[in-house]
Amino acid sequence: MPDEIAIVGAGWAGLSAAVRLTQAGRRVRVFEAAPAAGGRAREARLDFGAGPVTLDAGQHLLVGAYRECLELVQLLHDGAAPFERHALSLRDTAGLRLHAPRLPAPLHLVAALLGARGLSPRERLATVRLLHGLRGAGWRAQAGETVAQLLQRCRQPGTLVDRLWSPLCMAALNTDVEEACATTFATVLRDTLGSGRAASDFVLPRSTLDALLARPACDWLRARGAQLAFGATVRTIARANGGWRLQAHSDRGAATDAAQLVLAVPPYAAARLLAPLLVDATTRGAHAAELDAFVYDAITTVYLAWPASARPSLPRWVMLRESRERGEHGQWLFDRGRFGPQWIAAVVISARGRLSDLAPAAIADGVAHQVADQLRLPPPTAARTVTEKRATFRCTPQRPRVEVDAFADVLPGLWLAGDFAWPDYPATLEGAVRSGRAAAERALGCDPADARRTRASALADPLV
Repeated sequence: MPDEIAIVGAGWAGLSAAVRLTQAGRRVRVFEAAPAAGGRAREARLDFGAGPVTLDAGQHLLVGAYRECLELVQLLHDGAAPFERHALSLRDTAGLRLHAPRLPAPLHLVAALLGARGLSPRERLATVRLLHGLRGAGWRAQAGETVAQLLQRCRQPGTLVDRLWSPLCMAALNTDVEEACATTFATVLRDTLGSGRAASDFVLPRSTLDALLARPACDWLRARGAQLAFGATVRTIARANGGWRLQAHSDRGAATDAAQLVLAVPPYAAARLLAPLLVDATTRGAHAAELDAFVYDAITTVYLAWPASARPSLPRWVMLRESRERGEHGQWLFDRGRFGPQWIAAVVISARGRLSDLAPAAIADGVAHQVADQLRLPPPTAARTVTEKRATFRCTPQRPRVEVDAFADVLPGLWLAGDFAWPDYPATLEGAVRSGRAAAERALGCDPADARRTRASALADPLV
């Protein structure tokens, strides 16, 4: 169908684009190489000795500032909110406690700092100084500045960096403070701590991320006539008849024509598909090279299990003390709750390659010992390790900045989508959803400013 819009990739970016285009009445065809949707926010079947259970393949942090993620989820669940919202609450295993009461911003932060435990008066004052300084600077850091340099410039005590800013930077940017982009960190702080009270909420899905968005999105799209093909790896794309022609290995020789094309795949996959179309310097442009310039890091999730009959006293989430010398690499722990006869927790490690020489069993053993020791719990009876080798791009000041319309001048009707294509943010689910919506708006011919103004109404279901 020549007026169709083809989307390559059914992660959160591709699904976001597909939903927006379908709402606008456009015919959509989605190609996904994997057997199911969801991208990196997929499910895993793990067995801890009492039969397989379904969990997220990796733990993703959602916050109240992820407004487009949460709005899309509510749309797909007929207005319901299949997640729990918790007011900002941070604690670590060394006595830090910081809880924001439900007061209007910025009073919630003032009250949180006044009532915080484990922070000295000097550290509380330094926290205020950093946030006040960033607000006065328009939530921007100096050009090329790392988070470590920003914190040093704003006179943040080393103990505060170790216990608060470094864990928050790792959770938000998946990059060590010594390398992380200060401007991106400032943007995250602006949209969470510097925004309304609810923006800093922690949002915990009641089920897996797949059940939260991917499966209901596929059902929603199919019910409205969209076509979704899984196990369909797109091998080539080419210009044809003023639009695009795609060849997927599942097409059995038949090609698919589309008026426009959204590439909602990782940068390296987009670069592979685009390479034959960008054969000389005049058409290649700087952005083609930038797609190949992203540096990727692994994220490891260690799942720990205890007998549910002896339910461990686990916090909903907690920052762990990392000790690479003792093989204790866990950074954040999340209580995932009861699964049949077992109670399960997820421990997240943003690895940056430092675990590459360790066997999964060794990683799990170190984390199990770390959690039992720091939380004063009995050792877990089972542990499983899940590693995504290219889970995130390294969020440094030098990382490429690629927009959804990076190739619009040389390849009309082709748009990018993915967390990498929302350069204001690090690699997040919110960045993926925003980029997908933005790519759809470009395909619909919307002015970007007008698209932002109409975002709320665009998420209303036209069939309700």
